[in-house]
Amino acid sequence: MTVHRGSAETSVEVSGEVDLASVGAFRSALLAAVRTEAPTVVVDLAEVDFLDALGLGALVSARKRAIMSGQRLVVIGARPLAYRLFVLTDLAGPFDVRRREAPPTESPRLRPRPRLAP
Repeated sequence: MTVHRGSAETSVEVSGEVDLASVGAFRSALLAAVRTEAPTVVVDLAEVDFLDALGLGALVSARKRAIMSGQRLVVIGARPLAYRLFVLTDLAGPFDVRRREAPPTESPRLRPRPRLAP
């Protein structure tokens, strides 16, 4: 995890898996980002292979602290499985989650098809 500080935004770049083994470091990086003076905190999940409920909980805590500090926390680059976790927990909107676009080499046939409402 890498934290980049700037005057307009602070970003947290995360890679690998965010689970029981790594959630402590993830939480620390998020809190360090929220402690900055930047009005926006961007969490980049583009290189995250797996995000579990503990990681999501760390994001929820960081978002609450950001709001109390007058900051905005945005999640970008969420891969389909991570994005689905945000959607299933109704957190995609509050976090302003931006999905990772499929690589150009990925076949459109392999993308999940949208479900039609009954």
